[in-house]
Amino acid sequence: MYKINIENNIINYSINKKSNVKNITIKVKYPNAVTIVSPKSVNNEFIHDLVISKSRWILNKLNEFKNKESENPPILFVDGDKIPYLGNYYTLNVYKEKNTIKCSLIFEENKFIAKVPFNISSNDQYIKLRELLINLYLSEGGKLIKERISIYSKKLNLYPESITLKEQKTSWGTCSSKGNIYINWKVLLAPLDILDYVLVHELCHLKHMNHSKEYWSLVGTIFPDYKEKRNYLKENSLKLNI
Repeated sequence: MYKINIENNIINYSINKKSNVKNITIKVKYPNAVTIVSPKSVNNEFIHDLVISKSRWILNKLNEFKNKESENPPILFVDGDKIPYLGNYYTLNVYKEKNTIKCSLIFEENKFIAKVPFNISSNDQYIKLRELLINLYLSEGGKLIKERISIYSKKLNLYPESITLKEQKTSWGTCSSKGNIYINWKVLLAPLDILDYVLVHELCHLKHMNHSKEYWSLVGTIFPDYKEKRNYLKENSLKLNI
C-alpha cells in the first residue's frame, strides 16, 4: 500500500500491474479504495508522480462518496425502517416480546417482520437483525439467482461450474478461470434488470476473460443498454448497502 498527503488528507492507494494492459488507469471506489492499474513496464516512481498530479481529482471523488453517504443514512434496524430488496423498499416491523428468547426475521405479505427479546439493547438488535437479513438475502436471493442464471445460460449457451453468493468489497461479481462465478449479495438490493445484467456480465466472462470489444459485444446481445446498467451500479453503489 502506498500513500500521498494532499492538504492534510492521506490518500492510500494500491498498484496492480498487468501484462495485458497498455495504459495506466486510476480507479476510485467506495468508500476509499484507490487502485492504480498499469502495465508491468511502468516503474512505481512514475506511478507515484502520476497520483500526485491527479491527487485533486482523486480527493474530489473520495469527497463525493462522503457526501453521498450522508444523503443515504444507514439502516438502524428499528421499527418502521425501510429495507431494500430488488429495487423496492419494504417496511420493517419490529415486535419486542417478553417470551421471545432469540431474534427472528421473516419476509411476509410485502414486509419484513422481526421478533426480538423485550430487553434487547439497540446495539444487539442492530447486529442480530442485520445478520438475519443478510442470511435471508443469501437463502432467498440465492434461489432467485440460480433461476436467473439458468435463463441466461440457455440464451448464451454458457454454463458456469458453480454459483456462489457472498459479500465482495470492490466488485459486483467475479468469474474465475475455472468457471466459478461469485456474485456480491448486495446486488440483490438493486432492481431485477440490474441483477440480471451482473449475472450476464459474469456469464460472458466464461467465453472472454477480459473486457475486450468481443466481450462487450456478447454482453450487448442480451443487454444493448449495458452502459446504462453499468452506470447505475457506479452511481448507486452507496444505496446498495445495509
